[in-house]
Amino acid sequence: MAFDSLTDKLNSIFGKLRGKGKLTESDVKTAMREVKMALLEADVNFKVVKQFVSSVQERAIGEEVMNGLNPAQMVIKIVNEEMTNLMGSETTELALNPGKQMTVVMMVGLQGAGKTTTAAKIAGKFKQKGKKPLLVALDVYRPAAIKQLQVNGEKQGVEVFTMGDRHRPADIAKASIEHAVKNKENLVILDTAGRLQIDESMMKELEDIKKAVEVHQTLLVVDAMT
Repeated sequence: MAFDSLTDKLNSIFGKLRGKGKLTESDVKTAMREVKMALLEADVNFKVVKQFVSSVQERAIGEEVMNGLNPAQMVIKIVNEEMTNLMGSETTELALNPGKQMTVVMMVGLQGAGKTTTAAKIAGKFKQKGKKPLLVALDVYRPAAIKQLQVNGEKQGVEVFTMGDRHRPADIAKASIEHAVKNKENLVILDTAGRLQIDESMMKELEDIKKAVEVHQTLLVVDAMT
């Protein structure tokens, strides 16, 4: 929802630029003030926004852009390029074991960071690539956590392994591997409970899980404000 709102605001700002036959330095600065407000309202860090706006303005208010045949389109192109640089211009693929060998991925992070949704989307992505994924519900603390994973798994057409909330996560993880081997599932994604680093018992739980099963990849999920 936040990204949809931001997209609508940016489209509106760019629409105003396109409507101008010729751009002035004042037009660009006005547009960038609106972009700045849109990003701040979307909870983007102030320092990040300040640097982003500064970089765009420095490139956009140049003789080559302002005197070009389509200055509005050039400004929009610069905004897009700087946004790509901000978000990360390179894509890093998740390294999986080759062929039909099993890969076990453990999702970790704070509560509410988006681990469950991300786990399901990763499973769905690799299902499309020919893998046979299994989502595993290890959050036995948060109300409706298991149900949330089941709903997200169903959306992706991916099986969810659960033993309810009365078993140790390490035991559930171990049982899920046995289930995966039996059903020839080769990508097991462990959806763990949210935790703080200072919570010793919860951190030990992660260690217990890694002792119970061989974890090949650990993914830390954080929100955009981290």
